[in-house]
Amino acid sequence: MKPLSNHAQNASDRFVAKQGSCTIVEANENHIPLIAPHIRREEKIEVSCMGRTVEEALSNGLEKDDCTLTVKDKYDVPYAMFGVGQINNQAYIWMLSTDAVKDNMFDFVRYSRKWIQLLTKPYKTTYNFVHQDNDLSVRWLKFCGAKFIRKVEINNQPFLEFIFISDNV
Repeated sequence: MKPLSNHAQNASDRFVAKQGSCTIVEANENHIPLIAPHIRREEKIEVSCMGRTVEEALSNGLEKDDCTLTVKDKYDVPYAMFGVGQINNQAYIWMLSTDAVKDNMFDFVRYSRKWIQLLTKPYKTTYNFVHQDNDLSVRWLKFCGAKFIRKVEINNQPFLEFIFISDNV
């Protein structure tokens, strides 16, 4: 999907890195209306189980994370937001993506391990939960080195708790 105008999207973006066809920028509130309506169905279910709308989840990340980033495609269209932060001295890591992640899968997957390690390193370990039936995310998390530590139920839905451990612990 090619945007009508790239200029308005780029005006407030702070460049972080270019990884193949993926551009990583500091996330900002302008990305939310571009990402939220297109979030993958499986991730909408996860967000709903946590008692939030997609917009609230993305806004919460921007407000509370220590670092929040957005991934953009070759047309400068945001298709994922991810971040890391702490709650009660426990570090969490998260990501929400649109279906466009599938169109950018090669470069996205290729650099994911690196970004997860970079974000996890200051905390030594990060954690979160994924819906057990979110097959794409579960496979990606396994590829990235997640260790699944237990099954939990959140709002009567099956979730898997996972952790990432920094390579440099």
